[in-house]
Amino acid sequence: MPAEIAAIERLLRGGKSSVRRGKVWDQICAETGVGQVVGKEIHFTPEERQRLREYAKAEHGLDPQYDSRAGGRMAMASHNASEKLSPDSVFGELLVLATAGTAHLRVSGENVTTPQGSVLSVRSDCLDAEHFKTQNLVIVENGGLMPYWADIMLPDVFTDSIILYRGHRENVRGVTELVSNQPADKLAWFFDFDPSGQSLALDQGKGSTLVPARWRELGKHTPFNQPKVHRNQSVALKRLKDRADGDLLAIAEHMASEELAVMQEHMVRRNILLSALPLA
Repeated sequence: MPAEIAAIERLLRGGKSSVRRGKVWDQICAETGVGQVVGKEIHFTPEERQRLREYAKAEHGLDPQYDSRAGGRMAMASHNASEKLSPDSVFGELLVLATAGTAHLRVSGENVTTPQGSVLSVRSDCLDAEHFKTQNLVIVENGGLMPYWADIMLPDVFTDSIILYRGHRENVRGVTELVSNQPADKLAWFFDFDPSGQSLALDQGKGSTLVPARWRELGKHTPFNQPKVHRNQSVALKRLKDRADGDLLAIAEHMASEELAVMQEHMVRRNILLSALPLA
């Protein structure tokens, strides 16, 4: 197993949010554009930990967080005397969703919508999977945005959508299953507008990525741009340029010339209208 995968596996399975700096971790961070150096350590947010997991899956075909004991305490109790052996968190298996526009969920046989400012947490086995596929689906990377889903300026084609948090622990399994069954024309991803975020969107292999509709107007002069973050993503920028084409390649080149890195939070808080850019 490559050293990078082993390192990411130890971080994720150990539930850690920081590691000691070293050659392997410096390489991982350069490749993915995640992590904040604090002294002799590198610190990661929950969203960055999820990016590391996706990076390992995309680059090496392995899920570094896989654990045969996964499934939560209830599942563990069915075959072991100590349900507390499960590494899953109490609410970790629940999907976090919201409904925008006229979209709705079918949960345990009932139609469900979410009022502005609220979200729904639900077990994946309670969702009507067939109905789910008929709805537009937008995956949000940053869970902190979920209570503010109504402020996301979705493009017309995704105005009526289910908004789903991408997850960062056990619930990732449920999200992955839903995404695998979702029609590509009804699927969109909302990541940071930076090389790492758009490279990660490209890794998904289906659906569309949501980017600022007027991205050409964003540049070094943009007050909420983070050029320092961009400079830490040189490897991710190269990966994006090597794999992108069409509009996404034009975006990558614009990011490079303007040192662009705009976070999802800023796009939402500043009511930036989004556009859907097909990934395939």
